[in-house]
Amino acid sequence: MNHAANKRTWLKLSAWILCLADFQASLPQARPPASSFFLVDAANSVGLNFKQNNFATSEKYPFETLGGAVAVLDYNNDGAQDLLFLNGSPSPTHLKMDPRSLNRLYRNTGKGTFVDVTQTSGLSGAGKKGYPQGVATGDYDNDGFTDVYITNFGDNILYHNNRDGTFSDVTQSAGVAMRDYPFKASACWVDVDNDGLLDLFVTRYFRWNFKDNGGDYCGEKKPGWRTYCAPDVFKPLPNALFKNNGNGTFTDVSEKAGLNKSQGKGMGVAIADYDNDGRMDIFVANDKTPNFLYHNEGNGAFKEVALRAGVSANDSGVMVSGMGCDFKDYNNDGLPDIFYTVLIRQSFTLFVNQGKGFFQDFTFPSNLGVLTSRHSGWSSKFLDLDNDGWKDLVTAGSHVIDNIQLFEPDTPYKESCFYYRNLGNGKFEDLSRGMGPDFQTVGAFRGLAAGDFNNDGSLEVVTSRLGDMPVFFRKKGEPPNHWLLVQLRGTRSNRDAIGAKIKLTLGSSQSLYEHVTTANGIYSACDKRVHFGLGRETRIVSLEIRWPSGTLQRLENVKPNQLMTIREPDQEE
Repeated sequence: MNHAANKRTWLKLSAWILCLADFQASLPQARPPASSFFLVDAANSVGLNFKQNNFATSEKYPFETLGGAVAVLDYNNDGAQDLLFLNGSPSPTHLKMDPRSLNRLYRNTGKGTFVDVTQTSGLSGAGKKGYPQGVATGDYDNDGFTDVYITNFGDNILYHNNRDGTFSDVTQSAGVAMRDYPFKASACWVDVDNDGLLDLFVTRYFRWNFKDNGGDYCGEKKPGWRTYCAPDVFKPLPNALFKNNGNGTFTDVSEKAGLNKSQGKGMGVAIADYDNDGRMDIFVANDKTPNFLYHNEGNGAFKEVALRAGVSANDSGVMVSGMGCDFKDYNNDGLPDIFYTVLIRQSFTLFVNQGKGFFQDFTFPSNLGVLTSRHSGWSSKFLDLDNDGWKDLVTAGSHVIDNIQLFEPDTPYKESCFYYRNLGNGKFEDLSRGMGPDFQTVGAFRGLAAGDFNNDGSLEVVTSRLGDMPVFFRKKGEPPNHWLLVQLRGTRSNRDAIGAKIKLTLGSSQSLYEHVTTANGIYSACDKRVHFGLGRETRIVSLEIRWPSGTLQRLENVKPNQLMTIREPDQEE
């Protein structure tokens, strides 16, 4: 490298250091250590007796090491969050008949337990073709009841909630089967044009079908170590967007919206209005190809701006194995940030929103680079687990390749989950080992979602494991912090209020920010209600809601430690 190049590199590094110093100086001091608590697995005691079967074969079909979706939803509107787990399939080309392959819907009794209501629900998947991958939940017809969309290797399925505890398959009439390419991954509901109707966004993974599998032998042929092929072997695909027509049908507007201009290998998807222009944008974590950040142009079109925004790749410029992602404001500055998981030796990535449409990679300044480089992660979520007012990170661990140790003896396939506590100064600390023996449980974790299942202000975390039972993490030794749980009901906006933004101003003048979404991680769907940890704060000066319709609503002197249901005003106040 010549002298001029050295000088340019030094100037760039100096500018980055100054930027980092300014960012850290603007943050409050680190939070004091959290009160002692730990996490216990209550799956057995609450009645979650489901085993996820991925029906792995010696052929190493790529879809069988994926999937494991988890959804938190109140399907019967009784105020208690229920659980849906998706299962694998012995063959995606034949009708699902094996009882071991059926999905499971568990109704929350409201008394600390769950009851399996799969048989009568219509969500079992019996008699359907396809290998389930992801799930998205939302009220697409604004009838007040949550509907379910399932992505598959094969045709996707849209289940309409019949409002009597059962669901009906309306895929064909709705027009959302997506038969063109079989391999889909995650999906989310989002009102892209703020017309009060939820639209549907779906990520496609890569081009693959059974006739190609014989030529896709990956691994060591001589010793017979066949393994799952890396995504580099396969060609990318564009993602899809379906516009809600308001009559139970959807129109594929992918090309019109500009999505067909970009092809990737989409895994996780998350939504947020990152530039505060009133329109929801979409982030997709891609596997070994550049990530996508779709900026909502407001005219039915999206512009893919990941490179310009600084989120197409990490600072090293290496194409990593993007997996599960989330898109939330972790540093309480009013700007949503991006986090996504990867495989071992790549480091989970954190992009901090700098405003004006730009992000900066703070993976290593936040400590996450060092904390995560020896781990592989799947679904993930920003959530305030200790209710101190700062969003933490919980991630499901595992490698993608079940026989990885034949090739890399020091790389584990099964791992535990991870808890990274937000210190409130831009940094995280790893408290995983202090969360108790249950939290050290290892598995081939995949889906992860969170919700408040007993409405006490304390979030629980639910995960799936390939070939094993789910894990239901509940806190013991609760931190003495306050909280607020908010459920929004749209009138002019979509009924679920997906895309609504909430700002809390506390007595200390600190502000907290959230927005309504059910999409997180990979394959998973979370509680649509918005949870705030308040720390020791006892006074909420104001609660402001910016509804997707544009209506601004303000409530003053809100009491903490309650579940609030707020209805959108019929006209702007």
